Amino acid sequence: MVKQLLWATVAIGLTGCVTPQTNTFVTPSGAQAQTTKCSQSPQGCFQTATNTCRGSYRVLDSYSKAGGLLADVLPGPVTWYYMTYECGRSDGSFPQFALRGAAPSMPSPPVVVTAPQPRQSVTCTTFGNMTTCR
Repeated sequence: MVKQLLWATVAIGLTGCVTPQTNTFVTPSGAQAQTTKCSQSPQGCFQTATNTCRGSYRVLDSYSKAGGLLADVLPGPVTWYYMTYECGRSDGSFPQFALRGAAPSMPSPPVVVTAPQPRQSVTCTTFGNMTTCR
C-alpha cells in the first residue's frame, strides 16, 4: 500500500515536468501554423505560442481532453490542452479549450476490509476494479 502511494506521488510530480509539445505545419492558404499540447493548465500553451511567435499570434483552434499522467492516450486524471495558432496579428479571440471525449476522472480510492475468522484475519484491498486479499 505504501509502495502504491509512493509511485502515485512520483507520477503526479512528474506531470509538472512535462513540457509543452509543438508541431508545425502548412495551412491550405500556405501560411505556417503550430499546434501545441500542454498539461495541467493552458498557460503553457500561451507561453509556448508567445515564445514561438516572439509576440502576438492568432488562435485557429483549441480544445482539451482527459488523459494519463504522461500522455493523453486513454482518459485519466490529467487535462491536456491543445491550441493551434498562427504567428502574426491577433484577431482578439480567446481559446475556449472545449472538452472533447471523456471527462477527467480519478481512480476510486482503495477500500480496506478486514474479515475476522477463527484464529485468522484476512485483509482485502480494492483499488479501482481489482481486489487483493491476504
